[in-house]
Amino acid sequence: MNSSISSFHPAGPRGGRAACLAALALFAAGCDKETTLHSNLEERQANLVMAALIDSGITCHKAPGEEGTWNVTVTEAKFAEAVNLLEREGLPRRPHQGIGEVFKKTGMISSPGEERIRFMDALSQDIAKTISCIDGVVDARVHIVLPENDPFARHALPSSAAVAIRSRWDADLTDVVPSVKGLVKNAIEGLTAEKIMVTVFRDAPPKK
Repeated sequence: MNSSISSFHPAGPRGGRAACLAALALFAAGCDKETTLHSNLEERQANLVMAALIDSGITCHKAPGEEGTWNVTVTEAKFAEAVNLLEREGLPRRPHQGIGEVFKKTGMISSPGEERIRFMDALSQDIAKTISCIDGVVDARVHIVLPENDPFARHALPSSAAVAIRSRWDADLTDVVPSVKGLVKNAIEGLTAEKIMVTVFRDAPPKK
């Protein structure tokens, strides 16, 4: 009886330690489990996302997606932090269609009114894409109004444009607004500076 008791006690602590180590290993594996943060990104957008995450100390990985695209993954433990960070940075960037993409040949005949609407949309996206490249700009939207004036009318309606800019919380774009107005004015024929409104919306600072 004594021999069985003495042989049992040493195994007990070792068994307990082994169970604890196994539990810790399972917990660590659960924490390191990766989940997809963004999928089907162009490689440049995927790289920008990864750069922002790595700069903030968040480990991430890039893997091939569908049709030449890329997926970015992070650990489940860092998922929420990564989402909030990218939201503040405006990443990945919203895709803009340029004039060349909107007006590529499709073999279909469009009415003059449809062509005019497509032209305004393409021009708006082109200008917004340029503004989005300015340092401190997270996103930009441009809304253009080009009246369909009667060539025989005595008074022609003026064109107008409204620009909405979302900026980073730490970026002051006050000095950039005149340059944005000049950019929009020169990009749209017949548009005057008085008919351009630029509004900047600054993000709230990140929570501590």
